[in-house]
Amino acid sequence: MILLRLQRRLRRLFFKSAADLELETELLYHLERQIEQNIKSGMNPDEARIDALRTFGGFEQTKEYCRDARGVRTIQELCQDARYGVRTLLKTPSFTLITVATLALGISANTIIFSCADATLLRPFSFPNQKRLLMLLERNPEAGLVRGSLSTGDVFECRTQAQVLEEIIAIRNREYVLTGDRAPERCTSYEVSAAFFDALGVQPQIGRGFQQGEDKLGFEQVVVLRWGFWQARFGGDSHIIGKRLLLNNKPFEVIGVMPEHFEFPYGPGDMWTPLVFEPRMMQDHSNQNLRVLALLSRENSVEQANAELRNFSVQMQEKFPDQEAGRTIYAVALNQEYTRVALNYVPMMIGAALLVLLIACFNAANLVLAKAATRRREMAIRVALGATRLRLLRQLLTENLLLALCGGLLGCLLAGWGIAALSRGIPTDMSRFFPGWSRLGLNSTVLLFTFFISVLIGVLFGLAPAWQATNNNLNETLKKGRGTSKRRTGAGALMQHALVISQFAFSLMLLISAGLFVRSFVEIVNADLGIKPAGVVTMNLDLPRDQYASPELQRNLYQQLLERVEALPGVTGAGAINMLPLSGNRRSGKIATEDRPFERGKEQYTQIRVATSGYFAAIGTDLLKGRLIDARDNSQAPPVVLVNETFVRRYFGDADIIGRRIQLIDVPGTRFQVIGVIADAIKDEMVDVNEPGIYLSFDQHPASQMSLVISVADSGEQIAGGVRRELAKIDSGLALADVKTMEQIIFERRSPQVVTMWILVIFAVAALLMAAIGMYAVIRHMVTQRTNEIGVRMALGAQSGDVLKLIIGRGLKLIAFGTAIGLAGALSLTRLLRNLLYGVSSQDPLTFFAVLVVLMLFALSACYIPARRATKVDPLITLRYD
Repeated sequence: MILLRLQRRLRRLFFKSAADLELETELLYHLERQIEQNIKSGMNPDEARIDALRTFGGFEQTKEYCRDARGVRTIQELCQDARYGVRTLLKTPSFTLITVATLALGISANTIIFSCADATLLRPFSFPNQKRLLMLLERNPEAGLVRGSLSTGDVFECRTQAQVLEEIIAIRNREYVLTGDRAPERCTSYEVSAAFFDALGVQPQIGRGFQQGEDKLGFEQVVVLRWGFWQARFGGDSHIIGKRLLLNNKPFEVIGVMPEHFEFPYGPGDMWTPLVFEPRMMQDHSNQNLRVLALLSRENSVEQANAELRNFSVQMQEKFPDQEAGRTIYAVALNQEYTRVALNYVPMMIGAALLVLLIACFNAANLVLAKAATRRREMAIRVALGATRLRLLRQLLTENLLLALCGGLLGCLLAGWGIAALSRGIPTDMSRFFPGWSRLGLNSTVLLFTFFISVLIGVLFGLAPAWQATNNNLNETLKKGRGTSKRRTGAGALMQHALVISQFAFSLMLLISAGLFVRSFVEIVNADLGIKPAGVVTMNLDLPRDQYASPELQRNLYQQLLERVEALPGVTGAGAINMLPLSGNRRSGKIATEDRPFERGKEQYTQIRVATSGYFAAIGTDLLKGRLIDARDNSQAPPVVLVNETFVRRYFGDADIIGRRIQLIDVPGTRFQVIGVIADAIKDEMVDVNEPGIYLSFDQHPASQMSLVISVADSGEQIAGGVRRELAKIDSGLALADVKTMEQIIFERRSPQVVTMWILVIFAVAALLMAAIGMYAVIRHMVTQRTNEIGVRMALGAQSGDVLKLIIGRGLKLIAFGTAIGLAGALSLTRLLRNLLYGVSSQDPLTFFAVLVVLMLFALSACYIPARRATKVDPLITLRYD
């Protein structure tokens, strides 16, 4: 009676609307407990009731109390679900380990690739102004020029006319020889405009940056050091500021050291020095050798900058028609320009990682579905005892989340190992051209991504199986005997079959993509590079321009050095070239031939190299026609030139080119006679595509910076020391740099393709194994579900072969569906890979056939093992089993 009166009073006092009535039951529960405690403390029933109502106060306070109590109970229930889930998973260790390992493979793959994307695409730079910074480039479509550099004259004119660009920064590489208390050391500097650091928004860790006016002639002998060079060369000397370094025998004052992770521009530079524009350079519009940055005004956009640059280009063409005809300056965002190479590879790897993750989710869902079928009776009993379907779903999802989080933890461990291996896959000298590569690792952003994706896939792969497991017919399930098994049909079986088909389709797509990359890599390795890299050692030498300003001095030094090198023990040939094959260095020029004279807007371009007479024999480039450069082609002889096969095909077709004459537009008044045709050995920067190229005689066109190419009979490990000793005898102030074998250079240039290939192969193998495991789980579950049926068949006379045919036939149907869908997807996917393949079609039939054979063998093995187990069923035991 007390509770009835209390209930009526509550309704009158508190519950004013239908929405509030849902709190009534919960409030009554708490009031009843309070009244009982009051009575036990000695109060009579009326006092106990009044005190309880006073304790809870008004309606708003009551609602707040109920919400708090409900939240506490929810947390308690979640903890209870987690404890029960742990016990349940520990009871089936094989299921738990296989599921966690499967999810770990998918999660680790995505963690590794997300780390790459985060470092190289999303956040390639760490300086503040990167979103406002633009790269200024030149294009001339008719001449085939797309991403050209700018000249000093372009920069000077642009600075005077730009309105939407706050700063225009010029950058150029410069080689120095550092001398002092140690042996001479070759250093690379970035010559930059004085406003370089301010435009980027960074300041040195120690000291200061460049000040206005320090890029003027006479004030330029200051230097800012890179952190790594400061540590390696000076041991992190904290008193380095103010000291003077002898660079090319000139004193440069150290004014700053940049922060540890500042690495812009990307490349081999050790320091930054001011770039000085001498008066004669202001009118130079012919030598496009500057990288140019621009800082966009805050209120303007890239489109506005490009509109201004288009107008500026028109004015330049009218003002300097001889040098600027057909050229247009344009701007692209800094991030867009510097992530251009990574965009060739990372999106494809992201797609492959997502496929692996989907396959892992499908595999885990298959395993959970198979396990859920064995817990149908448990779920029915819990429903009979009063559990709601929502409560059961929460319990099962908690178990699945535990599996996913364990998979995420193991995935992080695997990803840490994988990222470390991946970062070493591209050599340091090559990784400098990939902004952000040095920052690969498990940072907070990557770990947060891993946690998020673990929770997401825990819900995704667990929701459908959990819904299916709780979708029971209570009466039928409880009526069945404890050991009775019935062939399962309906949504559960269809879901398992759909998951297996999807696994095989995605695995086939990944395997075919990986197979194409393997075939492409084999073609690259076997391709004729036009050189014979075995036993070839290279090293760079740059002569100081003030000491070796005249061509005669440059010619004499290299001639003496090569003669001494050829006399060293073990040396079979020696030469020099200004730009090594596959080094990434390029110099193009406009040409005119007798049949095709120079015409503005329709220029013909070729790559230009300068080589000594011994270079071609040392590096192993074959002569196809005519003769090579030799001692006859000295400074007094008529100018000569060698051309490669691609040059002949593009500009002369099948005509005999020996004796024909070529004009270089950048060298007016000079015609070069073609004396020979050699094999192609000039490749594009990142892909193996031959380009037209010509070779000038070093004696006729000496250069200060050359790469020595030395052919040795043995390993060549000691040759660098011998060359240094001979160089010191000629000039002790010179230093060699970048001592590498030609095979090492080729490996570095190909490393991005090698890394991509191995990532795809590893992902494809993981997908293949997971698909086989998924097929095995489904077939084994089907055998378990149909044990009684198999026993009846065998009791009626079915043979082992009949049972094998029955089980494997079911698996083959799934394989056939998955193969058909996978082939259709692979044909679409591989079209996106054509630009990354070399020497192989994106629909290569051999690759498709080989992958199908491998996939079929794995699939049939996965079907055969449980099918073989089914033939061992004893009909008597099966029929007796209830």
